[in-house]
Amino acid sequence: MFFGVFDFTFVWWIVFGVAGVFVAMGASEWFKDLNIPMTWWKWLVLGVWYLALWAGIAAPFTFMGESEVAAGWRLLLFSLPILIISGVIVYRILLIGKQTAKG
Repeated sequence: MFFGVFDFTFVWWIVFGVAGVFVAMGASEWFKDLNIPMTWWKWLVLGVWYLALWAGIAAPFTFMGESEVAAGWRLLLFSLPILIISGVIVYRILLIGKQTAKG
């Protein structure tokens, strides 16, 4: 991944993990601000979709990096509509039990 004498791949994974923690903390606060009650199964559904999102983006670009450009574009064009539709479904699931402001 990185050129040189020392392999700095571990730095990438540390930064990736720290970013994931910040995303989770930010999502928690965001759901509190929006009055969306989060249960364990909603977190599980959101986590599975988030991992699918990362895989759906990382795999095509890995193919492109391995000189399989056509396969990468096909996979990207195949996975993006699925990820968008499933994202809307997950959003609708997260809205179950949301308290609305009355006024």
